[in-house]
Amino acid sequence: MSTSIEISRSERTLALLGGGRFIDLSARELDNPAMVRRVILAGLPVGSAQYAREHSGVPGRLFDQVVPRTTLISAGKSKSQRLSKPVSEAILRAARIIALAEEAFGDRERAMHWLNTSNTVFEEEAPITLTDTESGTKWVEQVLGRMMYGVDA
Repeated sequence: MSTSIEISRSERTLALLGGGRFIDLSARELDNPAMVRRVILAGLPVGSAQYAREHSGVPGRLFDQVVPRTTLISAGKSKSQRLSKPVSEAILRAARIIALAEEAFGDRERAMHWLNTSNTVFEEEAPITLTDTESGTKWVEQVLGRMMYGVDA
């Protein structure tokens, strides 16, 4: 059964990261680059990444291409229980792309199918795996933007 997307992209992104259970940031603050930068510099809590891994709808094998499970396990054993800046950014990029895809497709099920399936547009890679880099994320954003505004993707 399909579910319509009725919350903002920022609210969905925050929900994918476990919301207030892990991050002291509102959906509105998530739109503020300075606030997001502070969160990234401090490092996302390991619990937030684990929540995203378990609840995002991305199969573990694909999520591991963005952030390896061993990275999360190691961070979970650390005293700080925080992720590094690069890992925090990758998790945030993945959550934002999922939220954008859900908006583009208007349906979580279709969005996740598209994100998790190899695509010729992305050289036979699943779009979600491209969020491991900023350039890959921009590529996926561009294609989703073209789809949202009626330009052939």
